[in-house]
Amino acid sequence: MVGERVMVMSEQAMDARVDAALALAVQVFTTTDLACFARGTRIETATGLVAVEDLRDGMLIETMDHGLQPVRRVLSKLVDGRGALAPVEIGAAVLGNMRPLRVSPHHRMVVSGWRAELLTGEAEVLAAAADLVDGARVRVVEMEQVEYFHLLFDRHEIIFAEGAATESYHPFAGDAVELAPGTLAELQALFPDMGRAFWEGTLLGGTARPCASRDEAALLLA
Repeated sequence: MVGERVMVMSEQAMDARVDAALALAVQVFTTTDLACFARGTRIETATGLVAVEDLRDGMLIETMDHGLQPVRRVLSKLVDGRGALAPVEIGAAVLGNMRPLRVSPHHRMVVSGWRAELLTGEAEVLAAAADLVDGARVRVVEMEQVEYFHLLFDRHEIIFAEGAATESYHPFAGDAVELAPGTLAELQALFPDMGRAFWEGTLLGGTARPCASRDEAALLLA
């Protein structure tokens, strides 16, 4: 009985951490411009490819590591499509994508192969789209406005966009530490005695794959 109560309490505690992580991730979303997909991007789901703008909370999305998982939040933001937030277009077949794929500059793609292993020591790494730009196969495409969509899961996942492996939304990627200090302070205030290990298994835990540095990413598609 004691063991069962401990297990139930442990599961309840984990659920509370997951819910807290999701709530804080939404707060970060409102104050930062982070990794996301441009309108029109098709995501692999339980029923096939679905445009990201047609996804709804609870729909089952194909993940690389955990099979079908429900998307917990689908968030969107309309921003200036010029300058720092201009989308990055990855040409068809560059990363296994079946057609051109547009993502925000901070959005990270999975890159694998011998170059990844040689440069980073990892078989698969995440690289920011902006760091992969070469002006030809991967290029910046400016436009008046762009609508970006963020997909939140219980944890950071590798999903498939136009057939290419890529990340789901991670709230503390990119410039979140600088742009959302209030949210990070709230996180520390709510859980002052909990280190990073406390959040493992939630959206605030580590990334699903190691992340390549800017210099490493620049050589991954050379």
